[in-house]
Amino acid sequence: MRFFKHGLKLDPKKEATLITWKITRPAPPGRVRIPLSQPPDPPARPLVKVGERVLMGEKIAEPEGALSVSLHAPISGTVSAVDWFPHPFLEESRSIEITSDGKNMPVLGMGLERPDWDSLSPSQVGQILQESGVVDMDGKMLPVHFQIDSALPFVIDALILNGCESEPYLTRDHALMMSHPVEILRGGEILRRAAGAREFVIALDDPKREIAELFKSKLFFNPWSQARIELLPTGYPQGEEKLLIRQLLGRLVPPGKSAWEAGGLVFNVATAFAVFEAVVLQKPLLERVVTVGGECVVEPKNLWLRTGTPVADAVKHVRGFLRQPEKLILGGPMKGKAVSNLEVPVLKGTGGILGLPREVAKTEKTEPCIRCGCCIDACPVSISPVMITLAAEKGLFEMAQDYGASYCIECGNCAYVCPSKRPMVELIQSANAPHPSLSPEGRGWG
Repeated sequence: MRFFKHGLKLDPKKEATLITWKITRPAPPGRVRIPLSQPPDPPARPLVKVGERVLMGEKIAEPEGALSVSLHAPISGTVSAVDWFPHPFLEESRSIEITSDGKNMPVLGMGLERPDWDSLSPSQVGQILQESGVVDMDGKMLPVHFQIDSALPFVIDALILNGCESEPYLTRDHALMMSHPVEILRGGEILRRAAGAREFVIALDDPKREIAELFKSKLFFNPWSQARIELLPTGYPQGEEKLLIRQLLGRLVPPGKSAWEAGGLVFNVATAFAVFEAVVLQKPLLERVVTVGGECVVEPKNLWLRTGTPVADAVKHVRGFLRQPEKLILGGPMKGKAVSNLEVPVLKGTGGILGLPREVAKTEKTEPCIRCGCCIDACPVSISPVMITLAAEKGLFEMAQDYGASYCIECGNCAYVCPSKRPMVELIQSANAPHPSLSPEGRGWG
């Protein structure tokens, strides 16, 4: 079944980083800052003090609760500070700063195959993932062990690996799938077994037919009969969790419910790779592939970047800017976060660093709604953004819910097509925020 009736056909702007799918691995940074707060988890508790020496992969903070994960040193060196530093989403966060010793010395055993990894129980896999700091690398950074544990009481029909990557400019998943298809497949099988899913599906958008054939060739030589490849229509926001559940399983995820309650569990392909490294190679999540690009960048590339790397360092690895960007965005241009401080660190969910010029990142004055209906045509979940936002502006939150506010996936399509440049997503978020006058029974529609 195919429910992708709407959505946007955006200029992909991926050519610059797809000249080659090789991922560049620059020298380790001279300094990293690891935030103890990496949303949505509560802050981890530091285990190190200023002046202590640490090895690459050494645990430097332990989790506080089920929604938290361990943090590890991405370089070897000396803890130079445990203090408040700039954060991409939280203004500031208490962070652990490590100054490199230039040796990049790993902890004992990291990179070696774990004995009997193929016979681990779901609880053992979950414990390894939490201790290895593995979170879903789709930007939300929800801990993987938490999602698996939450899914166990339900019947999971499909473990879905999202490789669609519909945001413009971003090609980090494309490059990773071309470079490490077997590791991704093995990570997907580990996740499928841990969640008790009947099969796992790799979801790709139509331009990735070459990758689909690559995966099929690897599956031919491996006994993973539960795996299959699905090619989906091209467009933004293809790959959104709730859309994938509808497209691949034909089921609607109700407001306030999670994907696993509808029989599906969705992870990014980069997450599957991180799961493979954690479970099989005993390597915590220390680095990820990041697309560093945009029209302002001299030499756009996909880079292996250590977590905690300052954005300024990442920009240096692509030879800097041709001109000063109008916007510097972490993530993609549709859902990413604009930042002004180049000292903010790369997080586990940072998939892109984009320098966009004025003509691309143009800011326009907000005008009143003209009731054109463009937002309705572009909405991939078939709600009425115009009526929701007009109701939210007047504080009519019950009415906003009647028009489907709680079904919004915050893709940003409505704001992108709005000729009046209204803050559509922010208004819908306000409609979905808790309100004393909004009863639980009043949330939802249809």
